[in-house]
Amino acid sequence: MLLYRWSAPAAALASALLAATPLAARADAAEDMKYCESQQEPARSVCIRDVKKAADPSGAGEKKLPQPNNPDGKPYKVVGGTRVDAFTMEGFRAWRNGACDRCHGANQEGMVGPSLIASLKTLSKADFAAVINNGRLDKGMPSFGQNPAVAQHIDALYAYLKGRSDGAITKAKVEPLD
Repeated sequence: MLLYRWSAPAAALASALLAATPLAARADAAEDMKYCESQQEPARSVCIRDVKKAADPSGAGEKKLPQPNNPDGKPYKVVGGTRVDAFTMEGFRAWRNGACDRCHGANQEGMVGPSLIASLKTLSKADFAAVINNGRLDKGMPSFGQNPAVAQHIDALYAYLKGRSDGAITKAKVEPLD
């Protein structure tokens, strides 16, 4: 069974479907990889990344980035409003991989879902993690606890969104410091 038959604009859907696919259905990873390699960018890189993640849903093969050790206690490091440390960059990527912008807006200012810039001013890190893992189904927020592209990067996602909420990250799209 080939998992990828979607165009580049549907990459977020492909990630969500792949994350929700049982391991037994992923037995054809080599066939999926072959299909991915035949695609054009950006669908090719998204497809390859997701097939690799499906093969290692625990994330054991991923290198965890350390949180920046800032004297001010902030979970992020930002230079010039848009250049961030590797940990915060990982959070931005989790934001993109989770397609959070579909509900919270491309600039985290809210659409169907609330403004995360406003919410992170009062939401604790523990409450943030609980919402990501469990969702708020009564308010339309799905659970991402079973989606490794998001769940394994909750701390980094928090760092990125906290940087946006604090005003340290001035634009939604960031670039790595290195």
